[in-house]
Amino acid sequence: MTPIIRTHRSRALVIIDALITALGWLAFSYLATAGIIAVMTGLDHSFEFSLMGSEVPVTHALLLYVTIAALNALILILWGTYRRRSTRTAPQSNAASDDASLAERFALSGAQLQDIRLSRLLVIHHADNGEISRWEGYDASNIRLTA
Repeated sequence: MTPIIRTHRSRALVIIDALITALGWLAFSYLATAGIIAVMTGLDHSFEFSLMGSEVPVTHALLLYVTIAALNALILILWGTYRRRSTRTAPQSNAASDDASLAERFALSGAQLQDIRLSRLLVIHHADNGEISRWEGYDASNIRLTA
């Protein structure tokens, strides 16, 4: 899985996050499996939810799990649809002419523009008039590119 936003975190925090996530999935899997087995074998016992203050049949608990999962899925789908629609851009007509106008606009050569595009990490320094005064970048093999 590739995270949406990548931030540098220490290895300890990554391990703690992975362990807590795994523990949550194990607990959910146990509760869902135990509930399904109880319903299928006819041992539909009730258990108490401390937050609800009353006993709830296993079938109601399973229905609650499914409802929460469906709401989470709906929220995720709505968020993804919103993000896709809000970030749409006009289609590019001709990439070669766009490259030429982009290079001209920022006073770059075609080779410099290509180096900037190949950089995985890029720091651009601007002059007071808005033009690019210099840039520092690193490509996929961590070779430093500067101009």
